[in-house]
Amino acid sequence: MKKLIAFVAILMLVTILPAHSKPATIFEDAPGDAGMDAAGPIPLMTEAGFDITKGTIEKVGKELVWTVEHATMPATNQPGEAFRFLWHFDYKGKQYRFTVKSFDIGKPDVIAQTGTERIGQVYPNGVARLEEGYIDATLPLQLSQFQVLEYFEVTFDAAKKTVSWKMPLAALKLKPGSTIEPGTGGSTGTGCQICWIPHYAERSLTPQTIIDSAQMATGYKVPK
Repeated sequence: MKKLIAFVAILMLVTILPAHSKPATIFEDAPGDAGMDAAGPIPLMTEAGFDITKGTIEKVGKELVWTVEHATMPATNQPGEAFRFLWHFDYKGKQYRFTVKSFDIGKPDVIAQTGTERIGQVYPNGVARLEEGYIDATLPLQLSQFQVLEYFEVTFDAAKKTVSWKMPLAALKLKPGSTIEPGTGGSTGTGCQICWIPHYAERSLTPQTIIDSAQMATGYKVPK
C-alpha cells in the first residue's frame, strides 16, 4: 500500500511539473573574435561581454527559452542603451528578430511609428523586443523595417556568462512541430543574422560596425 501511495505521489508530481526539453544548440561561434570592424578582434571587447560563443533554444512548458552564451561577461550588464544584441529568424515565411538590451526606456519609434511601442516604461534589468519585418514603400527608396510585437524581460547572468529570455509559444502561435528557421531579412545582408552592435549602427548597419556575429547552423523544431 505504501509503495502504491508513493507511486501515485510521484506520478502526480510529474504531471504538475512543466514539460521540459533539452536545450538545442542553434549556433556556435569561436571565442576571441569580438571587435569593432571586419578586420579582427579588439582588446577588451571580450571582457566587456560581447564575445558570442553559443546559442540555444529550449522548450519549458508553454515557453521557449532563448539563451546566448559568451566567452566572458562583466559583473554588471553591458552599457544598456549604448548597445544592442540582434537575433534574426524566420517562421512560416515571415521575418522576425529579437532586439535585446541590458537597460531599456520605452519610447516611440520615431522612424517607423508602427507596432506596439511603449512610452515611459522602464526595464532596468533588460528587455528582449520581438519584432516582425516588413517593407516600407512610402518613400521612393524601399526600406526594410521591423515593428514591435511584444516585450520580454531578460536575465544577464555573469556567473553563467549568458543572456536569456522567455517567449510564450502563443506569441507566434507555435505548436509542436513548428520550425524556427535561420533569419533571412533585416540586417542579415550585412553579416548580422546574430550579432552585437553599437546603438548608433542600428539604423545603418555595415560589416564594419558589427562587434561580434554568428550564424544559425540549424533551425529549431518545437518538441511535444
